[in-house]
Parts: sequence; structure tokens; C-alpha cells
Amino acid sequence: MSLLAFRPFQATDSAGTCELFRRVYGDHYVSPDVYMPQMICQHNLKGRWHSQVAVVDGRVVGHAALCRQGHATQDAELALVAVDPELQGRQIASRLGQQLLDGCRQLGLARLSIKQVTSHPYSQRLSQRLGFHDIGLLPDFVPSPFATDQPETIVIGCQVIGDHPRPLPRLQWPAPHQWLMGALETRFGTTLVERPPGIRPLRLSHLPGRIEIVADRVDTCLVGQLRRLPAHWPLSVRIGLGRHFCADHQLLLAAGFFFTGMMPTDAGQGWQALFHRVAHPRRLSLHSAPMQRLHDELQAHAQTWKNAQAHSAA
Repeated sequence: MSLLAFRPFQATDSAGTCELFRRVYGDHYVSPDVYMPQMICQHNLKGRWHSQVAVVDGRVVGHAALCRQGHATQDAELALVAVDPELQGRQIASRLGQQLLDGCRQLGLARLSIKQVTSHPYSQRLSQRLGFHDIGLLPDFVPSPFATDQPETIVIGCQVIGDHPRPLPRLQWPAPHQWLMGALETRFGTTLVERPPGIRPLRLSHLPGRIEIVADRVDTCLVGQLRRLPAHWPLSVRIGLGRHFCADHQLLLAAGFFFTGMMPTDAGQGWQALFHRVAHPRRLSLHSAPMQRLHDELQAHAQTWKNAQAHSAA
């Protein structure tokens, strides 16, 4: 039997890594970069990806990477996981992920996140095996890499590396979400020190299946404009998670949005609160009990919103 070896990515692995993603995902993987060997190589040379591969007789049979926005950031995402279908079940993804985790301190990383595919139970088991804690839900987030007709809902996992604190603001959380945020407080700690958000303009993006709004926070003017958008549009909102959260929550709840947890900010050390309006009706069986509850509550809220809009139009 040929020896299975694990090692850091080399430039000569680019074509083999591209072929691996085609074997695993066909033409449906969400990131187009994995289909171009030159992009795979460039991301690693520039330090945007830190890839680890598994090889048999020089053939790439497994891949995973730490992806970061830039050298200055202390956050990264464990992503781009693929294992040859003929070798699945041999803990290759877990071993690749653990080797990447072991190198986090050398890279100066303080926090890792992971996006778990909910139609594929293995990605959720991998997250738990590597010590990630589930913190949020991204409903209908990306086209499915498995060529299904519904967009993929994603579970966000996170873990802090070493002694680097990433506390939540110390708040009296809204009663409907104390069960979730109380557990996350225990996990990540709290602080009274408000981390000032970066001065960023409001961002509106048209993504597959939804409109995404990113802002430091919301006010009555912004929420009023959101309310006037077509009622059937799926909207997701990401706002800075700070001491203003309770006021933001009240405004967005009145506009038909539902709180679906949190995720790390794109830059900096803070967190973003996640809100969603309109969701595809679906049943999911999630490994995480809190994320299962969050999904079920979102589904009930979305149906109530749909019924209310139908009643208003009648």
C-alpha cells in the first residue's frame, strides 16, 4: 500500500490540487479560484492561503488551508477542505486541519473561523473534532457545492488561539436569545470596553439568492429604507456587535428580521451580529443543538413573516 504523506503546499501541487477539487465537487465548488492552478499557487505565494496537502505517490489526495485577508490580520478561516472520494473515512481532513491549527501561533493568528456545510454532515463533525464552537447561522448563504437546487445554509464555527482574548460586549441580551448569547459569553468572555468600529461606509451586495447589507450599526432611517425594499427579497444584515445591540435588535425585529447569531468581523478583533429576513422553507438535521434550535426558530419566524405579508396584501 502506498504511503500517505502530509506536508505544506508546494508550487508543484497546484495542478494536482485543482484536479482534486474537480474529483470531489465537479464544477460546483463555491470558490472559482480552485479551478485555476495559477490562482492556487499565487494565493499561497502571497500568504493569503496557507495550504496543507495529503499526497500518495506525489498525487494530491487531500487539501485544507488557512485563508486570511492580509498579513496584518490575526484572524483566518479554515477552509478549502477536499479529500479524494476513494480515501474518505481515513481522517485525512482531520489530520490536515489539526496540522494547520498547530501552526497558528507561528503565523501570529489569534482567532479561527470555519463555515460548515449543512447538507454534508462530515463538515459539521470535522468542526467539532477540531475544537470549534458554533456561534451563528448563515441561511441560504451560497449555491450548494453538491449541485442541489437550494442554496446552502452554513453554520459558523469559531475558536480562539492561545491566550488572545476576543470578548463579547457585556450586555443584558434580549430575552429570546439569552439561551444562545449566555453560552457564548461563557465561551469567549465579556468586556465593558467598547471596541470602536472602523469607519466603514454602508455596503450593499447582491449575492446569489439574497441581498446582503453590512454596516457598523443601524438606525431608524436605515431600517425604514430596509422595510421599503420588496417584502419577498431575502435580506441578510451584518452589523457590529456592541453596546448598541439591543436597540439595533429591536429596530430590525420590528422590520421582520430574525437574529441568527454572530461571526467574526471582516477586520479587527470584534464580532458582527447576524440578522436575516425571508428564508427558504427547509428541514435540516444539525449536529449542534443550539444551531438546530436557531434554524427551527428562524423557519417559524420566516413563516410568520410570510403570512403577515400575505395578510397585508389581501
